[in-house]
Amino acid sequence: MAKGAPHPIRVITSVTARTVLGSMVGLLLWAHLPVVALGWTAGVVQSGSMRPALMPGDVVLYQPSPRNRTPAVGQIVLAQDPTRPGHLLTHRVYQVLPNNDLITKGDDNSTPDSTPIRSTALQGVARLRVPWIGLPVQLWRAKQPVPEAILLLGLSALLALAAVPLHRRNRHHSMVARMSRRMARQRATKHD
Repeated sequence: MAKGAPHPIRVITSVTARTVLGSMVGLLLWAHLPVVALGWTAGVVQSGSMRPALMPGDVVLYQPSPRNRTPAVGQIVLAQDPTRPGHLLTHRVYQVLPNNDLITKGDDNSTPDSTPIRSTALQGVARLRVPWIGLPVQLWRAKQPVPEAILLLGLSALLALAAVPLHRRNRHHSMVARMSRRMARQRATKHD
């Protein structure tokens, strides 16, 4: 290894950390762009009822559904939960009733939901899934401090590794540069 050249492990570690952080930022932007630009709704998956299609911690983007169009069987929808007022439900349309109410079912559930969703309770249709990016929110809401602490510790480590400079500064060169600047200031002070 040449004198003054960065250690290969240092370079690989820093570049890997920067790549992971850059990917995370890209996913965050991807998850927010349709919300800001198109008025879509974003939600973090909280339970495993939609496994394997949606996993806890995934962010799902929902396009508002037109009021005059009923979602098709098989589409994933966001709706006000008829069994838990004030909560939202993300499930797949299992059946459309003659009055356009929806019977939904979680992919991982053995039976369809017992209470139909009224068409007026529909919030949107799933259009995009961004994996894992909502994991910190999901852990926070689930009040799971240990995994949350591990996640924050990992993020801190990534930030620290990404901040490692790829090149070592030559100490001799830095010292010479400081001395040259100091001498130039002294000369300027003498001529004033």
